[in-house]
Amino acid sequence: GATLSSDAAHRLAVGAETLALRMERACHNANALAHWVAARPEVAKVNYAGLSSHAQHDRASQLFRAQGGTGESRYGALLSFELQAGLDCLEFLNRMQVVILSTHLGDTRTLALPAAHTIYYEMGPEKRAQMGIADSLIRISVGIEDTADLIHDFEQALQALTTP
Repeated sequence: GATLSSDAAHRLAVGAETLALRMERACHNANALAHWVAARPEVAKVNYAGLSSHAQHDRASQLFRAQGGTGESRYGALLSFELQAGLDCLEFLNRMQVVILSTHLGDTRTLALPAAHTIYYEMGPEKRAQMGIADSLIRISVGIEDTADLIHDFEQALQALTTP
């Protein structure tokens, strides 16, 4: 069977020790960011179960119980949102300064990608439309940065889209 190198095993063990703390922070940031983005006029739709407007919010609230704390962060560290028609998601992502454009998930840094242009690209526009995947859909894997820094990064990128 497969075995880990001693270095890989050590890294996993050390990472496991702080996983709960990192997830608590990432989920807190995701919750704050989702609520902030949902209030922006440049954003057409936000997909995050922590928002009361999400179709599965009640179910998620029942299934994902918070472990201590206020309970605000129980909905995970992933979210997605669509920009309003006419706004270019690639231009938005290129203006990000804190957020990293990357395809993986679960990093300590906040990662973003244009979903229709990457993970759903090969489906083609008709299939994406049938699935409800807009060309402006941006997936965010939220990290542990300072919450204010993240929101500021999203704010400056959104403002740059609408400022002539």
